[in-house]
Amino acid sequence: MWERVPVVVEPHFRIDERPDRWWETLLYGWQHTLVDISPFVLPLAVAAAIGLSPDEEASLINFGLFAMGIATLIQTTIGNRLPIIQGPSATLAGTLAPVASQLGAGAMWGAAFMGGLAEMALGAGRGLSVLRRFFPPVVAGVVVITISLALGQVAVRLAVGNGEPLNLALALTVLGLVALLQLRFRAVLGGILSRGAIFIAIWAIGIGLAGALGQVDWALVGRKEWIAWPALFPWGGPGFGWTFVGAAFLAVLVGYFGSMVESLGDYAATCAVAGERYTVRHMNRGIFAEGLGSALAAVLGGLPCTSYTQNVGIIAATRVASRTVVQVAAFILILYGLSPKFGALLVAMPRSVLGGVFVLVCGMIAISGIRLLGAARKTTGSLLVVGLTLVAAVGVPAYARFGPGEVWLGGLPLLLRLTLTNPVVLAVVVAVALNAIVVAAAGREGEPPPDPS
Repeated sequence: MWERVPVVVEPHFRIDERPDRWWETLLYGWQHTLVDISPFVLPLAVAAAIGLSPDEEASLINFGLFAMGIATLIQTTIGNRLPIIQGPSATLAGTLAPVASQLGAGAMWGAAFMGGLAEMALGAGRGLSVLRRFFPPVVAGVVVITISLALGQVAVRLAVGNGEPLNLALALTVLGLVALLQLRFRAVLGGILSRGAIFIAIWAIGIGLAGALGQVDWALVGRKEWIAWPALFPWGGPGFGWTFVGAAFLAVLVGYFGSMVESLGDYAATCAVAGERYTVRHMNRGIFAEGLGSALAAVLGGLPCTSYTQNVGIIAATRVASRTVVQVAAFILILYGLSPKFGALLVAMPRSVLGGVFVLVCGMIAISGIRLLGAARKTTGSLLVVGLTLVAAVGVPAYARFGPGEVWLGGLPLLLRLTLTNPVVLAVVVAVALNAIVVAAAGREGEPPPDPS
């Protein structure tokens, strides 16, 4: 898809490589699972729309963690084989919750399952091949930057919390420890301390320091069971609880579309930080795997899955792009789902600790996008694509949600509302459209020429 591989980050371990020591692989894999906030936040929004009890909410989270591990294994084995964690999609959750509240839980689960099959069919039919010319580095770069800005807002909210000074102190402390380990201990233990800095900082500050300060909810951990076996169709199934409503399917399909758009940007970002050439195969096989993973997630009682950008930031920060490491992370996620008490440790620690790490991850994603833009053709047209896309992606959602636009937003079709309020989807639409206009006006391809050297 790209004529040359943009050098964004030189990975210490490439996709097909693995650490020599098993415990090092475990360390890096476990590290990936510690920055994923969505599996604990998004199910609560859907659970509220359905009207689940607290115990049922906890079960929804456990089912989702188990499904995340299965979906990640699918993506890294028969999918695009990129080191990408799969998990609940914020875009999809934004459409699932209204469907559940208006049409019922049965309609929501049926639509989520059918939407996964539709996404799977699109990837299997190589329907994304037509998009290859629309994603040169200039488009992929600006989309990756937009992803970092959108996630950065979430990271800052988590780090600041309710505004208490202790929240910010914990966030800054975990950031400082990560920086110290990566900058001053780069050569210690062959670089393991540096590459495992995020893992060490989260446990040292999130459990150690925060626990000493009384900020860890140990009662939550104590209430959880050690083992909880998964079950098929825990919330019903076809013919015994699920219903298939056309309106629900169309609404959820919009969420799937937004999720796929975000994933295409994630695939580009992953290839950029892993030293991999981004190809159409990554698109088609990745979307096929996400659809299959989402359909299976519904069967297992979890929310549909998509690629997680924060884990791309982990790769950029640690330079560990090993597929094996992410597959180990998948097994750890499965263990989280099987052992609610163990997974509850992530929920029990202060959100500000994870928010502090999340800020760092978002920053690394932004740097990856900026470096990706460095591989694009330096033309006036490319500058226009980048500048106008960033302004639109940041400004339009803010106007649509918080300005006068909030008044007329409710009367728009669902697909248009999603586009105007989701910065990533809007960035893809605007960047692709502007790049197509620039290419047509210039009368040549927007992809940079091969490197003569």
